[in-house]
Amino acid sequence: MTGAEGRLLSIDFWRGFALLTIFVNHVPGHVLSFYTHRNFGVSDAAELFVLLAGISAAFAYLRPFAPGGRVRTTARIVLRAFSLYVAHLALVIMAIVVVGGFVVLTGDSRMLEWLHLDLVQASPIEALVGMGLLTYQPAYLNILPLYVAVLLMAPVLLLLARFSLRLMLAVSFAFYLLAQFADLSPPVWPGSGWWFFNPFAWQLLFACGLALGALIDRGLKSAAHPVLDVLAPLYLFATLVWVLLGFPASLEVAPLPAFVWDFDKTNLALPRVLHVLALAYCVSRLPVERWLKAKGHGAPLILMGRHALPVFCLGTVLSLAAQVTRPLFDGALAFDLLILVVAFTLQWSLAWVLEWQGQGRARAPQGAMARSAPARTA
Repeated sequence: MTGAEGRLLSIDFWRGFALLTIFVNHVPGHVLSFYTHRNFGVSDAAELFVLLAGISAAFAYLRPFAPGGRVRTTARIVLRAFSLYVAHLALVIMAIVVVGGFVVLTGDSRMLEWLHLDLVQASPIEALVGMGLLTYQPAYLNILPLYVAVLLMAPVLLLLARFSLRLMLAVSFAFYLLAQFADLSPPVWPGSGWWFFNPFAWQLLFACGLALGALIDRGLKSAAHPVLDVLAPLYLFATLVWVLLGFPASLEVAPLPAFVWDFDKTNLALPRVLHVLALAYCVSRLPVERWLKAKGHGAPLILMGRHALPVFCLGTVLSLAAQVTRPLFDGALAFDLLILVVAFTLQWSLAWVLEWQGQGRARAPQGAMARSAPARTA
């Protein structure tokens, strides 16, 4: 929400767009995965999702995070993080059911290895403990733990933002630098290594979203600047050319540290941050909100974005089901299109049902109040 102005359709639209893009990208080899925006720059739907999460968090929590309401708001944030934690555990179980069912039916256990679920078979007790601690994250099931972690950091960022957005961004960037230079990241267990998404680095993008959301909530219509009008599209064009020409994934520029010039996703290298921010800036210069309100063509994506968590969970299960069945059809174009149509229809249908239920709950108290009101005499 944005105060008196109501809910921004464009935020929900782009969140729905990110959800659909994540689904396509989570089906390796899908014909449309070669046309998602990750193929035309150095950021993808994950960066967009986290940036939008920060914007939404500003709308939901920044105003209530005032003196006298900070404990209550912090409790709301922790409860939201807990609901995401529970959703993640349910997703891991569903992944085991879907992929394990495929292995039982076919006898082909390679899929367990590809999705890092072989540990469940080899060391079930350790795997279960790791799931509960969020230190064991199978492939394609690692963005919700990131979201849980950044939400738990959110009260500190919100407290700083109440004093100064610049202070909040400065502290967040300092923590980002500490994570880069000190190799600070949560460990993986069982096994060795680190989280696929390092929350100590990715919190910077969440903080950028908080700042953008705060500015929007204050009524700032545009952050247009003539310098950014040149630099943002120029950077997008340069990264587009870099990717399309097939240049190396990173370019060493010694003695600068690696995060300044490489495209590492785990630790959110700086070029990825700049790319998604440049994209957001360029899109903000377009009248997307007016188009959505006037045309109504983006209604399915808006609805999906409004119910992002359940839609994401369903999309993740469907993408895993598509992964285990797609090889049986040898990458047939018709099957790829069927996967997309079925997944989109099911995700939109879930969002529609949730919206319908929500509207029914909102009307019920009003009806009860009307029935209990005393009758007026003429």
